[in-house]
Amino acid sequence: MQRIGVGLEWFLNPDHLPFIAGISKGWFADAGLDVQLIQPTDHYDGLAAVASGELAFACNEPLHMIDEARTGLRALGCFFETEGGVLLTADAEQALAQGKTIRIASPVAGEVTDDLARLIIGRWCERKGIAFNAAQVQIESAGFAHVQNLQAGYDGAWLCFANFEGIEVQLLGIAATFISSTDVGLPNFSALELFTGESTLRDSPALVAAFTRVVSQGAAWCTQYPEDAAQMWYSYSKEQRNPLTDAIIADTCQRLIAPLVRDSQRWFSMWRVFTGMGLSQVDEAGYQTLYS
Repeated sequence: MQRIGVGLEWFLNPDHLPFIAGISKGWFADAGLDVQLIQPTDHYDGLAAVASGELAFACNEPLHMIDEARTGLRALGCFFETEGGVLLTADAEQALAQGKTIRIASPVAGEVTDDLARLIIGRWCERKGIAFNAAQVQIESAGFAHVQNLQAGYDGAWLCFANFEGIEVQLLGIAATFISSTDVGLPNFSALELFTGESTLRDSPALVAAFTRVVSQGAAWCTQYPEDAAQMWYSYSKEQRNPLTDAIIADTCQRLIAPLVRDSQRWFSMWRVFTGMGLSQVDEAGYQTLYS
């Protein structure tokens, strides 16, 4: 049995159901793989470990294919896509209209992602007839607990997913507006792409083929059997069953993608649009190398 580490983009959650299905149903084991899911300390840990060859696989948002050139990284395909963007509280909207500064919590705070958050909020303000200055938005690294950050006093949260935080604020009755990138005319980038390293792809093609086949099988099974997928989640995660997670899983299962396909065109429009805005740190050759 070959032990394989998979670096997650943040804490274990239902977006990772295709991996969990492969583990729980024994499909990885049947392929000779002992798969371990690794939660990161930092959002980019999995990408760095894969690029260096420390881990065989990782998943993360496709936005991170263009916000920094990550030598050695290779994209294998998308297994989940949702809408994503910014959650703004009702108080934040009033503050922006009054020209005040708002605090946005983010898993990461960096030049490209910060600029995108401000762009989304700015376009939303424009459509609402609110005068906007980018300096009004202060973005802070505050971890992955978006809704808890809102409850702790932040005015908004960035890099939120519709199937997760969008459901969460609805069911918890939190007065917040979900603004997706597509709502303001920008490409979607809220998804999970599977990644490996250049050396793994080159030296272990059978491993890559077996792993991606099981991920595809897991995504297809969860889509077809969402209630069974929910039961599997609770068994694997040891979380006590609750209506909020039930709703998140039901929504998530509709968004899983199978089969997994290496498709350089899937995120090319994202690269092109953001490059045209000066928001990409990766040139076209660098983007295409991800799929070489």
